[in-house]
Amino acid sequence: MLPEDANIHIHTFSKDERLCSEVQIENLLQKKQKFFCHPIKCFYSVEPITEENSANQLVISVGKRFFKHAVDRNRIKRLLREAYRKHQHEILDPVFKNNNQRVQIFLIYVSKEISSYNLIEDKIIEVLHRLTIVNH
Repeated sequence: MLPEDANIHIHTFSKDERLCSEVQIENLLQKKQKFFCHPIKCFYSVEPITEENSANQLVISVGKRFFKHAVDRNRIKRLLREAYRKHQHEILDPVFKNNNQRVQIFLIYVSKEISSYNLIEDKIIEVLHRLTIVNH
């Protein structure tokens, strides 16, 4: 059991952190702020924090073109979400929360084969670092 006053950060990926609105996703794609870090294409938008939503938000897409089976697409999305969940609080939050900003991220997996978790985790870390560099 954890002590109540312990300064331990629990890594979560809550509903508030999921980008679900089609309108917001379209706006994100139209802003054309993007970069590529093989096998991930990243579209992003940095906005000031508002009262209704202060969380960084993420949406992940894996195309049917290369992965015909939903099982494969879902596996890749799970790996990407897990890597993001583990590292967002230590990389993204300090930079954006201190500047009263939030970031909306759209990740598209573009490789033709399923990568290992270690490779995906390294690439997600690289994407998150590039997002923090772009903010400065």
